Amino acid sequence: MRVMELKQLAKKLGFSRIKPEQKQHVVLETPMEEPAWNLLAANLPENLKTRFVYSPGKVTVRGLGVFKADQQLQNLIDAFGRMQGAIPEAVGV
Repeated sequence: MRVMELKQLAKKLGFSRIKPEQKQHVVLETPMEEPAWNLLAANLPENLKTRFVYSPGKVTVRGLGVFKADQQLQNLIDAFGRMQGAIPEAVGV
């Protein structure tokens, strides 16, 4: 159930795939450009900003891979929840 929540949040934010990289990191594949990423990252607390590293085509979450799967899931859901604040809600007309 939490995996589906994570996938839905990721899709809304523009991340197309989440996968482990080596044993330490998690990669979020994305077609977004750096200015869009900067808007999302602005909502992260300072202690998390250094963990999320943007490069074209992906965002690497440094050090997340060392946690157990359920903790990785919760950390990503929390971070995505904070990033959502950068996306304006659709206004019904």
